[in-house]
Amino acid sequence: MSDQIIGYYSSRKEKLLKDFDRNCSVMNDPMTERYGKDFTSILLKEMREEYNKLIPEIPFIKGMRARVLNTFLIVTAQELAVYKAMQNHGKPPSEAWELCHQAIRLQMETVPKWKRSLMKQFMFSNFVKKIMLRRASTHETGLFGDFEIKYLVGKGDDFDIGVNYHNCGNYNFAMKHGGAAFAPYICMSDIALSDALGWGLTRTQTLADGCSYCDFRFKKGATTNISSKTPEVQDTITKIGVNEIQQNSQNIIELTDNRTVN
Repeated sequence: MSDQIIGYYSSRKEKLLKDFDRNCSVMNDPMTERYGKDFTSILLKEMREEYNKLIPEIPFIKGMRARVLNTFLIVTAQELAVYKAMQNHGKPPSEAWELCHQAIRLQMETVPKWKRSLMKQFMFSNFVKKIMLRRASTHETGLFGDFEIKYLVGKGDDFDIGVNYHNCGNYNFAMKHGGAAFAPYICMSDIALSDALGWGLTRTQTLADGCSYCDFRFKKGATTNISSKTPEVQDTITKIGVNEIQQNSQNIIELTDNRTVN
């Protein structure tokens, strides 16, 4: 098992807070449009304060294989900070998640397309598939801090590679720090990530939904298909999806109108 350290990020607060400020900056205009300038200013300040308190508690897992997991733990802490700040003002978890989801969408748009393309190519490369095949064939269990991962390789057309999370550090962190109601929403971060990075991810259940494991199935060229067994979370996914389709349609109409005029 990889060693896990609590307090590792205490001496790195300044950098993490700068990163958080940069991430929040993409949300300033959407939040101002939704809540007004004054309330947005209050929310952003309180989100930062909540994150500042959480930073010393973020687990750090030693080892190269845990680098991605460490990134996800930091993102989880940021999202939990948003939830806590919103909760202080009586906002429901679903509304906090709408902000987080939109923030991920906007942040991923800042990643150059060539870089996203390379990440997708690596994800489904023969190199990665060989590693996954070896781990799956030996029934290896990846133990990284609070994470317990089983590896799978697809047969036929169902999926290319997959993992089952039988224990999840993100879920445990949220539960430990007052995010029980928000935990199932945090799992939905993978919707925007899969769309942006071409994961072709299908997932039907999570530990946060009360299931025995999270089922990640990745398929090159497939569309993202993530659902939740928690009704209110699934309702939020559906709502966001409908709103995004309507917004995309409106953007296409406006683009067409502008081209016609020009």
